[in-house]
Amino acid sequence: MSVTGRLKQRYIATRVSHNHAHAESTFVNVDGANLHFVIKGAGRPVVLIHGNPGSCQDWSRLYVPISSQYQALAFDRPGHGHSQRPNHRDITVEVQAEMLHAALTELKIDQPIVVGHSWGGALALTYALNFPDKLSGAVLLAPAAYEGDDGVSFLSKLPGWPVIGDIVNFLFTPLIGAWVVRTDLAKAFAPDRVPKKYLRHVLSEWTRPKKVKWYSVDDALLNESLPKFADRYAGIRVPVAIITGDSDQIVPADENAHRLYKSLPHSHLDVLPLTGHQIPFTRPEAVLAAIDHVAALSPRH
Repeated sequence: MSVTGRLKQRYIATRVSHNHAHAESTFVNVDGANLHFVIKGAGRPVVLIHGNPGSCQDWSRLYVPISSQYQALAFDRPGHGHSQRPNHRDITVEVQAEMLHAALTELKIDQPIVVGHSWGGALALTYALNFPDKLSGAVLLAPAAYEGDDGVSFLSKLPGWPVIGDIVNFLFTPLIGAWVVRTDLAKAFAPDRVPKKYLRHVLSEWTRPKKVKWYSVDDALLNESLPKFADRYAGIRVPVAIITGDSDQIVPADENAHRLYKSLPHSHLDVLPLTGHQIPFTRPEAVLAAIDHVAALSPRH
């Protein structure tokens, strides 16, 4: 069945709501693109921003515990999950922060706590820098805060290259995409194992050439943007909780979480033992504790 436009959105919303009981799946049009959110619970808003690659699915183990106390809003970044991506300009981390802010304004979300994982941590930081009066705090999980060569495979980066990347992506993603995903996920979850259900989901999602291109492009664009932010982090005044794993093979803790902690005057750092990169899946209780910590430091007016 071919489903387009509003009918397609309704179909996706019904399917997502079925997967996450009592959750609402909704779309907000920003800059000509329909951005997808999964919303569950009521109360103080907590905006969940996935990494790269990723989607709202990355927060599945946190919807229930977060929504028991807060309103959880998981955001599919442009071109990821069920969100569309504008094609008339580069969708940098700064542009994604603008699009997220516009969507939250449309949804009438005021003073949220933003929670960002990995690439999403950089987006949460950018949001705090560019909209300092529009959030009440931030939780950063294994944040990619500084320029560097992350631990994903070289093959994952190739599709982001101009011209040749499109050729490589078209020819080789159908052949080796599943192997690349399995390899990178094993590193991301280590020392934990990759959950079988999660692996099945992402193998179908992360091996589509169009999706693979946006993952690679986002990786390249972020590395170009991050040097501009490093000297500005100290100006963030909202409470910030940083969580990192001592065994992270994707975003090195010393070069990111620890360095960021030293730069942020209003931050708390929690280093989790025997923990890798996929903190939202492997240590959801630590994420909830960090949200509670930030919420306690930033009471609502």
